[in-house]
This record gives sequence, structure tokens and C-alpha cells, in this order.
Amino acid sequence: MVDYLELREIAKKGHKKAYFLYAQDEQLIFQVRDEIRKHVIKEEDSLSHIRLDGNRCTYEEVQNAISTYSMFSEDILVEVSNCHFMDGSTSSPMRELIEGYLADPREDLYFVGYYKYENELSKKNFYLDNLKKKISSLSIIEGIDSLKPKGMIGLIESIFAEKGVDISKTIPPFISEVFKGNALQLEKEIDKLIAYTDGREIRKEDVLTMIEVSDERHVMNLLDLIFTERGLGRNIRDILNLVNDLIYRGEKAEMIIGLIGSRLRLLFKIRILIEKNASKQEIMKQLRTGSAWYADRMIKISGAVSFSEYQKLFKALLDHEFILKTTSVETMSLLEMMILSIVNARDAR
Repeated sequence: MVDYLELREIAKKGHKKAYFLYAQDEQLIFQVRDEIRKHVIKEEDSLSHIRLDGNRCTYEEVQNAISTYSMFSEDILVEVSNCHFMDGSTSSPMRELIEGYLADPREDLYFVGYYKYENELSKKNFYLDNLKKKISSLSIIEGIDSLKPKGMIGLIESIFAEKGVDISKTIPPFISEVFKGNALQLEKEIDKLIAYTDGREIRKEDVLTMIEVSDERHVMNLLDLIFTERGLGRNIRDILNLVNDLIYRGEKAEMIIGLIGSRLRLLFKIRILIEKNASKQEIMKQLRTGSAWYADRMIKISGAVSFSEYQKLFKALLDHEFILKTTSVETMSLLEMMILSIVNARDAR
């Protein structure tokens, strides 16, 4: 099995022409995919970048995509997401098409197909394990496992390097030791750590302050995705993925709904204090914190939500809390509905 960092390097240098990837942590797939994109595509809206959804596209659309020739000097990149037809024992024309392409890929076209599996029970794919033996040397099939300590350290180092932040050699192993979560959560935690230290040297005490090791940290990450310094979160996929991760870890949907409500009420209280020209010390008292940095961040988040948005958010919260208390609706479905209502509460701008 190819190591995750080695796989990223292969993608970065374009050593393979066709990639098929699968993982439980979808963010790991995206990071490898993004390296392929950066290597092949010069502009984000390039006509040479063909993106298809395996849940919706037809056999003919995939066949046409891998048969396309570019009118420009750059290579073509064909990307097919949600390739669940490659998971399991049932054959299909689409599966046979991808299998045939991996056996004989074009040298002037890059292909990447991928899917996310839900849990450890669906991790093993005997079909793909067997297919690895039949594909071209220009193709690669890899299941990207959860990051092991060595891979985690390398990923942490690469994230800091990409953000232009110099760190002590002792920091990545220390973060790897205390952090629990997926790659998406890791990058967000590092962003907070960089903002918190604001250009000074990052120390272990800073890591322990900003990166909590309990599952409470994952709930806080969810709240940070929903309520951001730019307003209400827009990335519904990341939010719902994190919700599913929390439920998989054993958190209760009722508890998550309650915490979202608590955060909304706290942000509204801060917004009212801002309108009354309250001092930062008063706001820090309301937040029960001694950190001016945390207070500044919460001030920005509360101010990024308009009063009309607060009105819609409280209505959505009260409606869903009422349904939770008075009906026997499935709580996970109710939580997802509430999150969609919250994200859709944004004002038209």
C-alpha cells in the first residue's frame, strides 16, 4: 500500500495518468485530487477540466469524457466523484468502462475517480484489490487509510509549510499525539492555532490551549463551520459530514441541536452588547473568558449575522425544538433539516 504522503507526491508530480481512490475521510481524497488539479489545470474554470458525479452521470457521458481531445495546449482532466459502482460485488457497464480505462489509460489525459465509504466495515474492497493486479503501470488504485502517526506528522508539516509558517520540529509530533479527528478538522485547528499565535513562535502550551483532545472539540468544529466570521456557513457538505462523524462517534442528535441553540443565543447576546457599545471586558465577562483573542473572534462572528438572519435562525431553532419535543420524528433527520434551514437563512446579498 502506498503511503498517503507518497500518494500526494505522485499526484503532485503527475507520475500517474489514472487514479482511483477511496477513503472514509473524504478530505484525504480531496487533498490528493487537488494536487492532480494543480498539476494539470492552469485555470480553475478551464474547459479542459471535466467533472462528473457518478451518482448522476450516464455511461455515455463518462465514455465521451475519456474520449475527449483538448483544443488547447494543456492536458485534459476527467474527474468522476461518488463512484460507488466500484464498491461491492455487482458488475455494471459503468464499472466495466472504468476498469477498461484503468487497464489502458491515455497519456494525454488525466483521470481521477473516487468514492467515500461510510465506516470500517465497508473499508475492504476485494474487487479493487484484485483489479490492482490488472491495471496499467500508468494507473493507480489506492484506499487511503486514516492517517497513521508518521503520515499525520508529515501532513501537519505540509499544512504549516503551505501557509508559510515556520515551526519548531517538536510541534508536528506533539499535535499528532494530542489531536483526534479527520484531515478537515486538523486543517481548521491549525488555522485557529496560527491565528491565535499571530506571528509569534508556536509553543506546546498554545497547542494545548487551542487543540482540545476530547470529542467536545469536534462539536466546537461543527459550530465553527455553521457560524463563521463571514456569516452563516456555506459548505453544507462539510457541515453534514462532520455531523455524521459526530453521530458515528456516539454523540446524540438532541445534544447537537441543543449546542447549536446555545451558540446562537450566545452570539445574539454579544450582538446586543455590541449595539449597546459594550466594552470588550463586558463581552469577555459574558463569554466567561480571559482571552481577548477569543472575545474578538466571537465579536466578529456575532456581527457577521444580520438581525433579519437572527430572526430566521431563531424561528428555525424553535420550530425544530418544538418538533423534537412533540413528535417521534427520527432525530438525525431532524438535525439535518435544521442545519439546512440554518444555512438557508442567509440574507440575499
